[in-house]
Amino acid sequence: MPMTIKNKRRLTTIFATHFPKKLRFKVITFSVLLVALYVLLQDTNYLRYVNSYVEDNDQQNKKLNKIFEIEPFMLTKSSLNTTQNQNITSTKHTEESNENSTLPKPSSISTNDTQNSELSKTFFRRVAFVKVHKAGSSTAQNIFLRYGESRNLTFVISRVRDHQFDNVISLQSSLNNDNILPPPPNRTFDILCCHVLYDNEAFHKYMPIDTAYIGIVREPFDQFLSTLNYFRPSHILKDIIAENKVLKYLQYPTHYENGLPYRWSYTNNRMAVEFGFPSSLFHHYSEEDSMNYLSKLDKEFQFVIVMEYFTESVVMMRRILGWTIKDVLYLRKNTARKSYLFVDNTNRYLYERFAKLDYDLYNFFYRRLWSQIQKEGLDFHLELLYFDRLREGVEDYCILKAHHSKGYYVESSKWSTSFTVTQKDCEYLNMHEISFVKKIRYRQYDYLE
Repeated sequence: MPMTIKNKRRLTTIFATHFPKKLRFKVITFSVLLVALYVLLQDTNYLRYVNSYVEDNDQQNKKLNKIFEIEPFMLTKSSLNTTQNQNITSTKHTEESNENSTLPKPSSISTNDTQNSELSKTFFRRVAFVKVHKAGSSTAQNIFLRYGESRNLTFVISRVRDHQFDNVISLQSSLNNDNILPPPPNRTFDILCCHVLYDNEAFHKYMPIDTAYIGIVREPFDQFLSTLNYFRPSHILKDIIAENKVLKYLQYPTHYENGLPYRWSYTNNRMAVEFGFPSSLFHHYSEEDSMNYLSKLDKEFQFVIVMEYFTESVVMMRRILGWTIKDVLYLRKNTARKSYLFVDNTNRYLYERFAKLDYDLYNFFYRRLWSQIQKEGLDFHLELLYFDRLREGVEDYCILKAHHSKGYYVESSKWSTSFTVTQKDCEYLNMHEISFVKKIRYRQYDYLE
């Protein structure tokens, strides 16, 4: 009913009749106080959260910087006018993202902010990295190449051979005198990060005792598909006669792998091959023996990167090695398409039946990664947020602006002193691994071939 003059007068009469003057004053005063209290609360953060007030990205970032004491990233004076707006994005940065992983990310992470004092006291200058094929290893390798080259460290480099890439030491064996060059006079090896099969005894023969051992794994079915796309193995894509060759292979993998030496195959539990699993397990699988070998690897490796959680892994690795934020910056490398024409994820179970060693390996270090992260507490996740945003800014700078700017200046934070990303840094971040290894070969031995 519309509020007419007559209705207003009627309401006024009722109010005056039923509410004495003193009570009327109290009601009006109380109403004014309620309005004032609402306005006061509306200006605070309390009602912003109660009312689910959603801020834009700039406001969110400013608030996070203040709460977490994260310093803003700044370019040098010559390029301040082109400072980018940096948003909070997903922390899953991989060479080839896996959107349908069979293992979900744990939802419950401890918020205990107690720091692991052992990690902060540890520093590793030397690293042996098991570079697994098609597992994001080129992106990880660049971190170790840059770290060693910037400090004039000595790398394990392959001997020059015909029809062999410089980034490969061996695809079928571990380190030996026939496939690597000796270190330069009066030097010892500091960094190993080229392709070679892991063998604990062989690695320790050449790498000093204070070396940190780092590996990398990837969800096995995705690693298998990427291998098919890259290597185009003939025993599958040429020899099998069927409308869908890969599906046929997955139905009878042991038949098509038969007669092919397991170390020469890129599709028979290849990650387990490169981590040096005993040869007997490739012929007769034993869960107990597989777990025993994984327990051995657990003692030998300081850390194993999980490609699907590459950024989380890099932040965790930085803490274990005692390196700086700048040391572990990276740009994604060898990024390939996410889907393949061969088969799809509905066929994953077929590969799980066959690649039991690879799945044992992946699941073991997947659980270990999240166990290590959980022990770090809340501070790890704050550093992860900081690093992820910083890394994206550096990537954009190196790709879009480095050629006409003096540098990308990063102010100090809780996790890092201030530093500048230079054009040379960007050159190293972008450098292809074969070119990088050739550069190191020339520095160490004064020749390229």
